[in-house]
Amino acid sequence: MSFPFPFTLILARALLRRRGALAWMAACLLFFAGLLGSSAAHATVYTFNGNTVDTCTLSNKVYTCPYPAYLDWDDSVVIGSGYTLKVTNNVAVTWNQGLSMGSGSKLIVTGNLNLKDVNPSNLKISGGDIEVGGTFSMGASAQSAVANISAGAIQFGTDRVTITGNLTSKGVVNISSHSRITGNISGTVVNTGSPVTITGDVTASSKFTLASGSTVTGKVTAPVFDMLASGSKVTGNVIASSSMTMGSGNAVTGNVDTGDLLLQSSSALITGDARVNWATLEWAGRVSGTIYCKNGTKKNKCDCVTNNSGYEVNSANGPRCEGLASKTVDHYLITHDGQANSCVPETVTITACANASCTAPHFANAQTVGLSPGSGLVSFGSSGVASASVSSIQAGKVALAVTGTFECYNTSSRTGSCDMAFSDKTAFEIKAQNHRAGEVVSATIQALKPSNDRKACVPAFSDTALKVAFSCAHSRPASGRDYLRLAEPGGDTGQNAARLSCSGMASPAGVAATKDVQVSFDNTGTGKFALTYDDVGEVKVKASYSADGATVEGEGPFIAVPFAFAVSAPKPDARGFVAGVPFAATVTAQNAKKGTTRGFDVDLLPAGTTGIGIDNCVVDLFKGSVSPASASDFQDGVAAIKPAWSEAGHMGLKVSQDDFLGTKMATSGISGTGDCKDLGPFVPDYLQVERDPASPVRPFDYSGQDIALQVTARNDQGAITRNYQGAYSEEVTIDAVGSDGGPGAWAPPAPPKIAATGFKEGKAPLARAYVLTKAVKPAKIAVHATSASATSKSQPGAGLQTEVRLGRLRIFNTSGGEKAKLEVQLAAEYWTGSSWIRNDVDDFTTLTHAAFAFSPAPTTMTLAKEFPTPFKLLKGSGSFLLQATAGGPGWVDIAINLDNASNKDNACAGTHPLSSPGKNPWLRPQTASCRTEPTDPSARATFGVFLPGSRSVIHVREVFN
Repeated sequence: MSFPFPFTLILARALLRRRGALAWMAACLLFFAGLLGSSAAHATVYTFNGNTVDTCTLSNKVYTCPYPAYLDWDDSVVIGSGYTLKVTNNVAVTWNQGLSMGSGSKLIVTGNLNLKDVNPSNLKISGGDIEVGGTFSMGASAQSAVANISAGAIQFGTDRVTITGNLTSKGVVNISSHSRITGNISGTVVNTGSPVTITGDVTASSKFTLASGSTVTGKVTAPVFDMLASGSKVTGNVIASSSMTMGSGNAVTGNVDTGDLLLQSSSALITGDARVNWATLEWAGRVSGTIYCKNGTKKNKCDCVTNNSGYEVNSANGPRCEGLASKTVDHYLITHDGQANSCVPETVTITACANASCTAPHFANAQTVGLSPGSGLVSFGSSGVASASVSSIQAGKVALAVTGTFECYNTSSRTGSCDMAFSDKTAFEIKAQNHRAGEVVSATIQALKPSNDRKACVPAFSDTALKVAFSCAHSRPASGRDYLRLAEPGGDTGQNAARLSCSGMASPAGVAATKDVQVSFDNTGTGKFALTYDDVGEVKVKASYSADGATVEGEGPFIAVPFAFAVSAPKPDARGFVAGVPFAATVTAQNAKKGTTRGFDVDLLPAGTTGIGIDNCVVDLFKGSVSPASASDFQDGVAAIKPAWSEAGHMGLKVSQDDFLGTKMATSGISGTGDCKDLGPFVPDYLQVERDPASPVRPFDYSGQDIALQVTARNDQGAITRNYQGAYSEEVTIDAVGSDGGPGAWAPPAPPKIAATGFKEGKAPLARAYVLTKAVKPAKIAVHATSASATSKSQPGAGLQTEVRLGRLRIFNTSGGEKAKLEVQLAAEYWTGSSWIRNDVDDFTTLTHAAFAFSPAPTTMTLAKEFPTPFKLLKGSGSFLLQATAGGPGWVDIAINLDNASNKDNACAGTHPLSSPGKNPWLRPQTASCRTEPTDPSARATFGVFLPGSRSVIHVREVFN
């Protein structure tokens, strides 16, 4: 990577080989080169962009270079776009050396690459790729790079590192505190300091440890994932195949798939679903979605959870569990009663079982299968259960079967027999279409018998009117809550209809288990009648007719589904509903007459039949999410639900069901009048005050310097309520609560306020200075935000903690030889309450070159200035180089214009030319001898002029003999 400047080495060696008088010249040459420093030696920039570079070979735009230890102390390397520099050894770059790379450039180091000691201003990596065979190191001071980095190991040091690009390690990745990584990270073990910000996916083949206060926006994949307490956040899905531990106050917004899940005390939160072998929820630990037990769980139980959260299972904040749905059908189960008629299709039930014991939940939306006898096809809905018909014109026993693996269950014999006995007796075939509860539908009845040649079924009688005795039986559920009404076509199906009590229901006046209804059979032998059923479920309509000692019987099923769901919720209190906090609502399954269908009951119907989806029907702004997104606990047709909406504003609840008992008939309902905005207002749970993401992370602010804030409206789970804008946002007041130091106050106008119109998608910026009222020690303050409905004070950690320091910028006098390059040093300082000390955590102050004013004496002196770009302080210090190129000896008075607007500094020392506003007025010294107001800093650089008494010393050396 590095190559020597040949002149110095060759000349020095040549002179040292001479004897006699010339020998001393070599020593003098080297001595004065070291004494005069940069005035006698020039830094070399090695540019790899197609040029020939000594000791390196170039092939196809790839430079291959040997051991680079002789790179001079201030040399730099520049890798051009499209070129690769490969160094076949270890590389360590020191403070005054430099490395520059851009888009399309590449650096390959076969050994270790150590950049941690480089001056951040000399590290100019704005693109490209870095490939290291050994360990890649950065971060002894605050450094940044835009590059994709791959290495055997990645080690970031004691200071923060900012990387825009992917980090790929064959070994460990250690990320230092306050670092910011924008890109994907992968390694065997990934560790972070506290805090860090990662925007990208994190993949660790062994373990990922996220320190407190850190954030990850991306997917996390690691066998073991530890989120250390507290305040860490992951926005993205997590896959931790072995275990995942969340410390106190940590949050994941996304779904989690892990082995053993531990939510430590207290208030760890997963906003999403969790798939686990086992979950332990300590105090206030919550999973807002569903916990899926990989090894199964009983209905309405959480058999894979140790629940120490303080919230009951299936309560609003407590765990809700389900068995993990199978990815394939385990087998099919045919349920039948073993008896059928040759001319009347027989209904059987087919279940797509998700497990060997065929317990719910069943396999939803299984593929269509064939059913015999009868060559029928069976389609499944979301319940995994379907009704279908079998038929056989031939009398006798026939084995039932479906395509695929199946079992049977005979409800009459209570055996696993698949045999169905078909009789050739004359029988009624009754057809009643599936319909919505409370609707009047037409049904048909026909008496059929086998033809003499047994090739078809023919009507047993036609062109006649008969009184047929009707009865009914409940099938699913096995017992009913309402009566079946029958009438002749066009007849009254109301109170005057034939009302039947099914399956032994009580029979009050006017209701009987059997009723005669006049049926007219036409020339095809088909009769018609009307029926209505105000409840839900599967019902069998039975018919019987006796004459001349013979009896004709038969039955046919229908399924009544809910007509609609009615959704209601109470009005909120004066504050409103709180985003993310469950509120009470009621869902009622109704018939066409708006009566409650009491048979829609979780304890009466097959598992999964009463399941409904819950959503927000709003179509404008941000829809947000409703949690839980489903419910099934209906009792007597009514379910008390406690949904939570993630957003702010107004919304409407929509509940829906895609299928009921295999009918594939959908039912839905909307709260209120259907405008989808009847519920609300929903307000943020709290406001969060943090630094504007566009501003640097810093542990302090200067008195009088604008603190760049961002106020964010958040719900109970910590997610942003993006609808908090326009009509749904409010004026917010900012205040500061001091815990130590001060006193101080906000700069006017005070208190700071954010107008409601200042919010966009739940966020609003504000920049305002906090001013210490006098020379006092630093003030520790908590910045809070409060609106009419929410405040940061209600949520621990939601306020911004900072320390406000009284600061100043100093520039120091310097002197040297007439032609020397003088280093002019600057320092940011703050007042401790008793003295000024260097502000060694100031890595943020940036100075403008044009803010410096120079007044040379004599005026004919010309100056060369070398400023770092950008001119940014590091640990409170900075410097630039100044040289008198002509007109010396003499001196230069220097002032720094820190004003926001004036092009004239107000420094005490002399008069200076115009300069640009530096816009750092908070760093003006607080007291000066020439005026009472804060003044700009100033200093003097002296070239070759010595004050009386040798008070300016260039060099001192003591020799003891």
